Amino acid sequence: MNRVIRGLLALALISSLAAYGATTKNGGSCCTTSCDSCSDCNNCCLGPCDGYPFLQIRSQGRNSARQLVGVQQFVNRYDMECTNGMFSIALEYTRSFREKRIANFYFGKDLVNCCELFVQGSRVENRNSKAWLADNFGLPTDYDSRVKFCPRIQNVIVDLDFYLGLDEAAEGLYLRFNAPIVWTKWELCPCERSVSTGELGFDEGYMAETAVARTDLPANFLQSMCGGVTWGDMKTPMCYGRIYNCDCTKTRLAELDMTLGWNFRLEEDDNFGIFLYVAAPVGNKPCAKYLFEPMVGNGKHWELGGGISGEWIFWRSEECEERYMGLWMTATIAHLFKTCQCRSFDFCNKPNSRYMLLAEMEKNDTDPKINDTGLTATATNATYKYKKNLIPAINWSTFNVDVRIDVQADVALKLGWVRDNWSFDLGYNLYARTGEKFCNDCCNDCCDCNDCCNDCCGCNDNCGCGNSGTYVIKGDAWVYGLNDNESPEAWRPMSASQSLATIYAGKNYPTLTTDTATTGPTTNPRVDNPKAAYYGASTTATDHDLKDAGGDAINTSIQPIFATKSLLNLGKSPSMITHKLFLNFSYAWKDREECEDWVPFLGIGGEVEFAQDTDCCCDDCCNSCCSTSCGCNDNCGCGDCCNSCCDDCCDSRRGGISQWGIWIKGGVSFD
Repeated sequence: MNRVIRGLLALALISSLAAYGATTKNGGSCCTTSCDSCSDCNNCCLGPCDGYPFLQIRSQGRNSARQLVGVQQFVNRYDMECTNGMFSIALEYTRSFREKRIANFYFGKDLVNCCELFVQGSRVENRNSKAWLADNFGLPTDYDSRVKFCPRIQNVIVDLDFYLGLDEAAEGLYLRFNAPIVWTKWELCPCERSVSTGELGFDEGYMAETAVARTDLPANFLQSMCGGVTWGDMKTPMCYGRIYNCDCTKTRLAELDMTLGWNFRLEEDDNFGIFLYVAAPVGNKPCAKYLFEPMVGNGKHWELGGGISGEWIFWRSEECEERYMGLWMTATIAHLFKTCQCRSFDFCNKPNSRYMLLAEMEKNDTDPKINDTGLTATATNATYKYKKNLIPAINWSTFNVDVRIDVQADVALKLGWVRDNWSFDLGYNLYARTGEKFCNDCCNDCCDCNDCCNDCCGCNDNCGCGNSGTYVIKGDAWVYGLNDNESPEAWRPMSASQSLATIYAGKNYPTLTTDTATTGPTTNPRVDNPKAAYYGASTTATDHDLKDAGGDAINTSIQPIFATKSLLNLGKSPSMITHKLFLNFSYAWKDREECEDWVPFLGIGGEVEFAQDTDCCCDDCCNSCCSTSCGCNDNCGCGDCCNSCCDDCCDSRRGGISQWGIWIKGGVSFD
């Protein structure tokens, strides 16, 4: 007997350590090999403090703790010669907590003092180094605001569980089916307070040929992030990664699980068995329309795995055999097969760069041409020129990918006490999974765009795959130069790019001490491969120099550096580890005389789950960030309560949410 118990505990420990070790290894590693038959993953690493575009939560249906409690008397029964079973319904409500950690997962080190996202224009003096460049969102160059997020996830779960003991066919053989119906509500609760709404519009040549007035720009950052707004040469609004100041809900069947198991040791006070597990995907896929989009289930992955289960009654009353204490354990390890999903990606080593602006280019194959004025008769033509179209990078970097998760583990261990009709359970649950792996073969054999977008809550017809134009990172470059030798003078498209720009800043601003009147920010001094821009077919350079609004010569890129999919971060996503404590009280009407073959039971329980995630030194220093109605309150900002130690607050990067839940679980057993 002791050998069986030691073996059971050893297998549970090995399962836990294997899953833990896999997630630890994959959490910060890179994709170094190709994925199946798809095109290759790149080797771009996800930094421990980088924000991530998508949070794949633990499926609401994947909860071995909820399935384990209250039913130990009615499953895996000893000395049964006939078919027996149990049917239960659990109604559970769960709610996330540790809001700042969820916000940190999305925005990473971009949150100043782990609390706020700064949004500042290129001409704001003494800009915060973490501030997002307001120009990218059509906001004035002197715009300055603070944005705080208080993400919250709520679930109502109706978990249908059916166990059928097939002892009549073979002792210890059983089937188990699980079908959790989920209503979920996701609230990002953004709160923006403006330091300055800005007065400056956009100068000629910066976002369009003509100046763009402040009144033609979005009122604030949140309005721009809602999508549906355009300005200047930006003709297509933001389609993905939107931030809404409202809640999003979804109701779905999370998964449909089936377990086939066999208890090859089945005694009165102990049993031990193995099982095969399969889950059909019936939840929803991510569509990338919202940054904080509601998810039910595991992202529509097929799951296949197996596990072990067992029990050990280590004490039983000599006076009454219905009074005993024991240990119960179940451990499941599964593989989540690849499925096509619509995802958004950042550029390598540029967190949140999907929110930058891209400028579309076209072949420069007709006169007049843009030339390099450093030469005369042998002037160098730009191969491309600006096509007078700006797009949010996320519209281009959102497309179909195949996603798979190599290992998922769910291990639960509980201490149970049964006294006649009453039972009490207290236990621990470890959940772990490796990071997602991506294969990018957009719109080819890997993925079916239509299949990906069937339930994408607003994705366009091709889920972003059709954005096949030629683009460069705009940064804070001027895309037009002024030809003042024409009559009337005109702003002409150039070929400027800023491949080194980030979400925080372009390369022209701020003004450097080495800048002179002829090399100021408006002259594009730090675009890629800068050369003085020239317009026209004439070989006399001075006749057609392009200039900024002040009359100084302006640079273009000879040649521009293009944005390509190979520059996107398609490495592994963060892994996940959570630790859960749970308890349950239950009562079974086992002493009924009218129908002894049917035993109803009813219980109440709860759980609290902690995600193993980044530690932030100022996690608790701020007051409540949002009121219960998700509105902005007077203390939306953290003030000065946090200090600079948070600049290095990230130790590791993992997904997952912390949450608590309460349930009522009832059912009936039969034989």
